[in-house]
Amino acid sequence: MKKLKCYDCEVTFQAETREEILDALYTHYMKDHNEVITGASEEEKKAWMVQFEKDWSEAENVA
Repeated sequence: MKKLKCYDCEVTFQAETREEILDALYTHYMKDHNEVITGASEEEKKAWMVQFEKDWSEAENVA
C-alpha cells in the first residue's frame, strides 16, 4: 500500500493501486478543490499527472 498527500491540502490517501488512489484523489478534488479541476488548462492537467506519476512511482510502501 502506498501513501500520497493531496497537492493542495494536508489530506493523505492510501491505496494498493494507482487507479484506487486516482479515484480517491479525484473524488477529493471534486469535493474540496473543484476549482483546481474545473479551472485548470490542459497543460496544467498534464503537469499534475506527470507529478502524480512521479510521486506514485517513488512512494514507499507503508504497512
